Amino acid sequence: MKLSFSSITLVLLTSLISGCKPATSTVAIDPIRPVKLMTINSLSQGQDRTFPARIEANQEANLSFRIAGQVIALPLLEGQEVQKGELLAQLDDRDAHNALLTREANYDLISADFKRKTQLLKKMLISQAEFDTAKAELKSTKAALANAQDQLSYTQLNAPFSGTIAKRIINNHQIVQANQAVLTLQKNATIDVVIQVPETLAASIKDYDEARARHAQITFNAKPERHYPVTLKEYSTEITPGSQTYTVTFSLQQPDDLNVFPGMSAELTLDLVKADLSTAPILLPQTALAKRDSDNASIVWIFDDTTQTVHSSVISIGAVHADGIEVLSGIKLGEQVVVAGIQHLNEDMKVKALRWQRGV
Repeated sequence: MKLSFSSITLVLLTSLISGCKPATSTVAIDPIRPVKLMTINSLSQGQDRTFPARIEANQEANLSFRIAGQVIALPLLEGQEVQKGELLAQLDDRDAHNALLTREANYDLISADFKRKTQLLKKMLISQAEFDTAKAELKSTKAALANAQDQLSYTQLNAPFSGTIAKRIINNHQIVQANQAVLTLQKNATIDVVIQVPETLAASIKDYDEARARHAQITFNAKPERHYPVTLKEYSTEITPGSQTYTVTFSLQQPDDLNVFPGMSAELTLDLVKADLSTAPILLPQTALAKRDSDNASIVWIFDDTTQTVHSSVISIGAVHADGIEVLSGIKLGEQVVVAGIQHLNEDMKVKALRWQRGV
């Protein structure tokens, strides 16, 4: 079969056009590896511990009347500040007041009779036994009078210390029993910060140096950008059942820029280094250390922020802790160490820096 002239021309043009297209070339570009960094900004780097904290009132009391009765005054609101000695609640005192009047009258009568019998004894007109009986009756009546005065005072509930009304447990005009809780009063000028410390760190708490109190600080979820200093108050030497931890309590002065109440969420950061900070070793995670193939030396990778590259540094290793490995030499303050992503690093390799974050 013969092809027409037009068909041959079409085939030739198609081949010519296809041959004019430039060749496509693929050049492999090595991706810049991301690495996670930790800045060595303190000789005690890695020694800080962060604990979830429980906020408690420094002093708290459930207040109650010592006698039964009907509440006739309960003017306070929850959250209201009160001063020591301030009247918080009042019972109907009519029965107690009438009982006091009766005791006062009885005391006056017995007291007058005792005075007469004292004079009669001097004149030897009564026996010593009669005088002793009158004296005993006077003491008994005086005690009954004091008890009636106390019963009247028990109709008033006064603040034992300055603080905040945390909770009103009953309502006004309610009849209450003796020792039934009426109000909860909290002293919040100083706040207790309670943490649970594992048994592996309990000994460090015992040797805690108050000179490093600046390293103990608390952060609240309501204001995460602020750090408030706390001081060690007390620690328990009895283990908490079921958790194998010990309770440690710190004190916090009520901040001026934040109202702190019991039950708020917070985190406490604590430095538990026993050694002098000037000689304390650096702690690095296991993921930051590697072995050099040529001489089996321990190395870490240092990041150069100017060139965005890394280079190895030979280090000497100390003790191994649960939180990392001591690095005794080979790292300087201010250097940035690669703590994740070291498997494929080479000298002067360009990398992408990611900052170290707790828990990541």
